[in-house]
Amino acid sequence: MAVATAAGGMNRLDRYIAATVLVGALMGLVVIVSLSFVFEFIDEADDIGRGDYDLGSAMAVVALSMVQRAYEAFPMATLIGALVSLGALAARSELIVMRAVGRSVGQIARAVVVAGIGLAVLAGLLGEFVAPPANQLAQTIRAEAAGGRIGTVGGGLWARDGDYRLRADRVVRADLLAGVRAYEIDGNQLMRIVTAPRARFVNGQWQLRDARVTALGDFPIRVETRERITLGGQLRPATLEVVVQDAQALPARELFRYIEYLQANELRSDQYQLALWVKLATPLATVVMLLLAVPLVFGSQRGTGVGQQVFLGVLIGLAFFLLNRFLGNAGLVYGLPPAASALAPTGLFLLIALVALRRVR
Repeated sequence: MAVATAAGGMNRLDRYIAATVLVGALMGLVVIVSLSFVFEFIDEADDIGRGDYDLGSAMAVVALSMVQRAYEAFPMATLIGALVSLGALAARSELIVMRAVGRSVGQIARAVVVAGIGLAVLAGLLGEFVAPPANQLAQTIRAEAAGGRIGTVGGGLWARDGDYRLRADRVVRADLLAGVRAYEIDGNQLMRIVTAPRARFVNGQWQLRDARVTALGDFPIRVETRERITLGGQLRPATLEVVVQDAQALPARELFRYIEYLQANELRSDQYQLALWVKLATPLATVVMLLLAVPLVFGSQRGTGVGQQVFLGVLIGLAFFLLNRFLGNAGLVYGLPPAASALAPTGLFLLIALVALRRVR
């Protein structure tokens, strides 16, 4: 009976620790996203008044972009929140009491990891199913405010370029479109359809290679293949900047499909492979940051204040963020494997967390 009671008490204690960490992490996320909203809105305010881009549009664009910022901030936010919440338990001597009744550091860390797994699942769902459509909607609002000449539908692009209506499956870069269809319209009559694997902006015009041209103006309908064809020129790459979606904002399933497409067409896919591995590493990094918080709290003195805990969390979070960016950029420049560039920071901090946990008494 005593053993059963003790087991039940330990389970309740696990839930208490996990809930405390979970609430602290989510509060940290709210604070970071709120600060990001303020700074991004200040930056976005410079574009208010251009075309139909008004205050309401700017607010909507920034609010929608905060979903992606929340996803990117999960590791840092969970670390800061965990440090504050566990630091509060230490300040109230609750951690000391837990140790006094037989709870080991490993058992406390296990409860923290349980909370971390829940947060990792939340981060994964946010990055895969919520942030991408929110980013796409934000881009659509900006595009429509730019004059209504550009629109994004179903992840692709519709644009007008003189007598042509362009449809592209993907904007690879502002000067490179993939999966292109160009519809030439004279008045209300469709004259011809041009399809090509990609279109590149060269010398003031869009250049399509290996194009298939279907002429509809006269009968019989003629279909021919051309090695190269140029068209348009009014649609400039600078205009397309508003719809070029960052690879980091794409869902993993779309990144995977697009990597296959790039490789099949002999185009570089390093940037998208890196984005895919970073997206897979972010939930894992969330758990690692929480695990790292345990030895940091136990290793600090009892009198450590909330301000010091937050400052420590910000420093470590920034170090992780900068290392992530540095290795990612270095990997693209020097040809490092994308998986290694994306997972190395998380692996390094996991090693630090495990070593620190072994040293905590």
